[in-house]
Amino acid sequence: MESAPRRRPLAWRLLRAVLALVFATVAVALARFAWVARDRFPGYQVDLALDAASAIKEPRPLRVGFGTVDITPDVSDPARPVWIAGFGSGKSAVGVHDPLVAAAIAIDNGHARIAVVALDAIGFFHDDVIRVREAVPADWKLDYVVVCSTHNHSTPDLMGLWGPDPFHSGVDPAYRDRVIRSARDAIGAAVTNLAPARMAAHHIPVNPEGLVKDTRKPVVFDADLRFLHFTDASSGRTLGTLVGWGNHPETPWSENRDITADFPGVLRKALAEGIPSTNGLFKAGLGGHHVFVNGAVGGLMTTHPSTEVTDPVSGERILRPSHDKTRALGHQLALRVLDSIAAQPAPSVSSAPLTVHARTLDLPLDNPMFLLGTFMGVLERGYSRWLHFRTEVALITLGDVSFACVPGEIYPEIVNGGVVRAPGGDFDVDPVEVPPLRQIMPGKVPFLLGLANDEIGYIIPRSEWDERPPHLFGEKAPYGEINSCGPRTAPLLHAALRELIEQQRLGPRR
Repeated sequence: MESAPRRRPLAWRLLRAVLALVFATVAVALARFAWVARDRFPGYQVDLALDAASAIKEPRPLRVGFGTVDITPDVSDPARPVWIAGFGSGKSAVGVHDPLVAAAIAIDNGHARIAVVALDAIGFFHDDVIRVREAVPADWKLDYVVVCSTHNHSTPDLMGLWGPDPFHSGVDPAYRDRVIRSARDAIGAAVTNLAPARMAAHHIPVNPEGLVKDTRKPVVFDADLRFLHFTDASSGRTLGTLVGWGNHPETPWSENRDITADFPGVLRKALAEGIPSTNGLFKAGLGGHHVFVNGAVGGLMTTHPSTEVTDPVSGERILRPSHDKTRALGHQLALRVLDSIAAQPAPSVSSAPLTVHARTLDLPLDNPMFLLGTFMGVLERGYSRWLHFRTEVALITLGDVSFACVPGEIYPEIVNGGVVRAPGGDFDVDPVEVPPLRQIMPGKVPFLLGLANDEIGYIIPRSEWDERPPHLFGEKAPYGEINSCGPRTAPLLHAALRELIEQQRLGPRR
């Protein structure tokens, strides 16, 4: 008589079941991560070296055009909340204080054509920038397109980090698609409006006192105003301006639940229409259209609640965060621009060589919270390869003006100088990101375009990186690292920009 097969002990069967469940869970988790982190644009690569040799040999008239498209969200439907980005999750908009826009400028020197569109937005991932570029028709004949964000903290979430709670994205896909279309349409309007122009470049030294505060040592600002003034080549009337300044647009602060363009919106309106007063105009405007681009805002540049801003019209000193404080800040900036044009008009040119050097980068991602955000679907952007993502740097020159396009919130000391070997830093190394970018950038007026073609977070000097105690300068743990891709980011970006600057200096590739 055959004996019955022996059954394994219950403990063994339970262990085998648990192991099978663990392996299945890991497999599902890996499959999910592979899906959410998939490369949305496999093979996409930018390696552009557009030189100015032909423009130098054969100068042609400069043409410039502007275009503006409204991107203000509809906040009237409680069933479709608009989640406000920038401070914490769970904050929905209750009203609209002033409109948001996609503001574009197109520049054509007869040999090459570029466009820059600035969004009233917290940030725009590189994947979405590619979508804007793919939507641009070939017959617009654009050699390069820059999509940047003002980094406004009173705008809809376009990155995913500020939804109803930390575990759910705040991005409305329909609104994101609208912004992509609007960016394209603003560029199209700028191309359509191209007209012969003269360009004057201005640099205004600005004392940051009463405007912007650096809330993390070392204290270094990007507080100077730089702007380009474009006028009609025949009539001299203003076509528009491109204004750059470094500060977080978060003036109404964390309790604000109104959609607002913050000080960039006030600045643009004041430059066009003038600065109003109770008796009419305090300062006449220029007419035309105006684009604001942010600068080096890491470190962290902000009109902090402790910063008292003086209204240039009434003389009122405003401390409490509010729309009034925002208006005073925007008018302070506008007044400097308007006074500069009126008092000392800069020499203008009607033609200018144009160069573009741009490169795709694969950056490593060392932030585990960003990885978790990707896994949960909160951060929706593709990885170019394992634990690396695609981003981009660029250097543009236009005559004596240059633009370094940086894909995030770079610390001002990397741009203007002042990186330190900070006591208490996690890496006991000498400054890596040297020399400062503006020291080696070509031209007399070097712009920094922050959050250009991506928003990868804070770009922190390696010698100032600080997650572990003891902390920088013997103080409490600083803010910044939690919203950075990691300590390798700044050295890699700085090195890439140095290479582009050197490439531009050497001229056409041999």
